[in-house]
Amino acid sequence: MPRLRLVDVDGNILARALALMRKYRLDPRDSIHAASALTEGAELIISTDKHFDKIREIRRRGISGK
Repeated sequence: MPRLRLVDVDGNILARALALMRKYRLDPRDSIHAASALTEGAELIISTDKHFDKIREIRRRGISGK
């Protein structure tokens, strides 16, 4: 995947994840994924998990492109 990048989860990402967990009632795994994406400047997350639709700061697209 040419645009996929792995990032280290640091204190800033964890703090942002905690804020997203509280704001949108996400589970830890989803909040860490979203916080990592947002910290790296992503505007879109590819996932079948509709929990990401709650997050106003990022858009979700399904695997099929929907």
